[in-house]
Amino acid sequence: MKKFFFFSLFFVLFFFFALASQSIVSVKLQELRFGILRDQLMNYELSSQTLRERLKQMFLSKDDYMSEVKVNILESGIMNSETEGLDLKMSWQDRFGLYVINSVRFLNFKPALELEEQQKTIIRLQFAFYMERTRKYPIASKKYQELEEAITSSLSDEMAFTLLHHGYCLVMMGEREKAFLKLTKAIDLFPGTHYAENASLLISFLEEGEKKKEELKNKKKSPEELAYSLFQSGDYEETLKTLESLPNLTKDQSYIKARAMEELGKTSNAVKEYIQLVKQKQNKEVAIRANRRLLLIGNFYQENKSLVAFSKEEANKLGDSKAAENIEEGKSLVLKPVIIEKVLKSETASNLSVEETKELNEIKENIRESLEDSKGETTKLAAVVSEEKIPLVAETPEVTLKTTEQSPPVVIKKQVSQTPLKLKVQLRDGREVVCDEVRIEGNLATLQLGSFGLNLPYDLVVSVQVSGDRSGNVKLITGSGTQTESSRWIQDSSGDWTKPKSIEAPVVRGEVKFFRL
Repeated sequence: MKKFFFFSLFFVLFFFFALASQSIVSVKLQELRFGILRDQLMNYELSSQTLRERLKQMFLSKDDYMSEVKVNILESGIMNSETEGLDLKMSWQDRFGLYVINSVRFLNFKPALELEEQQKTIIRLQFAFYMERTRKYPIASKKYQELEEAITSSLSDEMAFTLLHHGYCLVMMGEREKAFLKLTKAIDLFPGTHYAENASLLISFLEEGEKKKEELKNKKKSPEELAYSLFQSGDYEETLKTLESLPNLTKDQSYIKARAMEELGKTSNAVKEYIQLVKQKQNKEVAIRANRRLLLIGNFYQENKSLVAFSKEEANKLGDSKAAENIEEGKSLVLKPVIIEKVLKSETASNLSVEETKELNEIKENIRESLEDSKGETTKLAAVVSEEKIPLVAETPEVTLKTTEQSPPVVIKKQVSQTPLKLKVQLRDGREVVCDEVRIEGNLATLQLGSFGLNLPYDLVVSVQVSGDRSGNVKLITGSGTQTESSRWIQDSSGDWTKPKSIEAPVVRGEVKFFRL
């Protein structure tokens, strides 16, 4: 009996340890895969780079439209790709392995692994960053605060990102004391990182602005000088208040007023001011700057074809057509957000807790409100365009040619487009981007168009071919300089590149450096 008992015990222990070992390996592989995909999606270092450029533009070079276009392109590629690969499907074996791992970590006083919680954190971060990008700072700030309280690892990239970007949102909302606390915390927790560097940069800009503002007040300078200083320091609410106290505004002051309104999300009011400044003939420099803002708004922030057509025509009159071309070129590289469609289409899963279901519904409601606000602003903008007697641009209707028995069929010769050939890049989430060149560096693909580049995770690219109906071959260039041509290149499941219906050996992923025409 004892032998049977010991044999049974040995078998149970052997089975337990074998199952535990296999489960732990499975969980570790899940964690590794999740970590790689998360880093590719979030692209934290690139987010710091774009924030740094945004800060420089905000405090140093407010009218550098090229820099603003580049920031918009870069921001559209951050936290803005399909997260299907991050959807964890944990089996009972994975959950058992996670339980074993967390038990050991608990005994060693280490925080538990929370893979599913990290997945939810990424969705929240995507949403908060989208709200930040679209200037919905109060909603973004609220979500960042919730994230700060929910993230268990105080030294994670997610926490650093949250503190830094929450600080930025608070600055834009005028709550500078609260912003200072968030930014200081980011510096203290993450010394020597790009997060701390950007937090220090933002604090230095704020302190410099406050110092100049105090100097002007102590010297009892004029409201005109004070308004300009407030504008340069990013204090847009105070800028408007100061300008509204002046009886008459110069063209430069009217431009500053419009810029302050635009930054505060009062786009339609800003557009009305810009249009008046474009039409005036006394100050050509202000007219050019105002028209560039119209081009940026019409292309990026509140898309309006009539406004774009008007500003393009005015750019030609003002001798600034190159700016219009650059802005339109940059617009074609901006990716539309996937987080909106993903969240709105998501069904409330039965395995979610009451709190998680409540949060998901709240995010959906915030997105719907944001879209409604955007529609409202679009309607106001359309009203301003109509009031200013700007010619309306109608959508191009589809033309259908019909033949009858009485009339012979009309033979239409297909005209060959004179526009230069471009590459069309198909992304894994269905989006397409037209560019001149695709450059591969490690796990990053850079889609280059003129002066602008869009950085994306390499794995997000599905295929590369010639844009439009025109024929042509795409050159694949390896690190050794070898060139291979094909009408279309497809990235297979292993990451290597193949030609359609080809029996040739694929080009190994790591060897690919460029796609060019």
